[in-house]
Amino acid sequence: MKELINIAELGLYDTAINIIGGLRDCNVIFKAIDSHFNPSDSLKALVQKRNEFNLRTEKSRTRIERAVRKNFLQFANQDHQVLMPGVFQDDVPLKDKELLLVWQFALNNRLFREITSNVFAKTYHSGRISISKDDIIAYLKDFLDKNKALQISWSQNTINTLATKYLNLMSKLNFVNTGRVKSFRHIRPSSEAQVLFLYFAKLFVPTMGNILTNSFLPISFMPPEDLRERLKRLSIKGLFDMNFNGVTLNIQLTHSYKGIGNALYNRS
Repeated sequence: MKELINIAELGLYDTAINIIGGLRDCNVIFKAIDSHFNPSDSLKALVQKRNEFNLRTEKSRTRIERAVRKNFLQFANQDHQVLMPGVFQDDVPLKDKELLLVWQFALNNRLFREITSNVFAKTYHSGRISISKDDIIAYLKDFLDKNKALQISWSQNTINTLATKYLNLMSKLNFVNTGRVKSFRHIRPSSEAQVLFLYFAKLFVPTMGNILTNSFLPISFMPPEDLRERLKRLSIKGLFDMNFNGVTLNIQLTHSYKGIGNALYNRS
């Protein structure tokens, strides 16, 4: 039985970013997702037996297996569970899958979600051409200062590592360039990815009506200035229903979570 969770209850902050961001190749996470849903395979076999993460010690393999399972293979509900195997298939373009991986990580990991929304996406949409480790460090220090009641005792070294590993991960997923200066790549979600974002946004806020008030929206990477026009064009294709009254932009999904991958990628 695949483990189901309540995203609204994921209130703990952890440092899984350091583990995931330390992977040599993030593409192996796609293999992990595939193995999870393959009746003749498993994440444990991929990590422990075949060692496809290319890790030397059993301790490292166990740590990676736990982190991947917790951050990519937990599901809010049955809809979420049936969505995943349909959108992480070979016929889905890599750029789409990289976005989907960010959204899946963001659903399951609060710290990754808040850094991505409050620092990465905010900086990207501001028009700046790059983001630095210092941007994330400053955010984390301010966060800890404002949330002392959480009693999070991250050392300066942990904070520095979180910032470094976060940017390493976003570099491997092709959101920023490699090298010392992390300049932004042009992030333009395909039409298919834009529709799938609405499904992830509803998983985050199950009562979603007005997408404009959904706190998952910043990491859609859809330009705020033409969001309404983009969604209007997509709704005309019958991929979802949309209503805008000048203030609220209400979205009603029309396909099932299980069938949306087939509908978007024209599978028979």
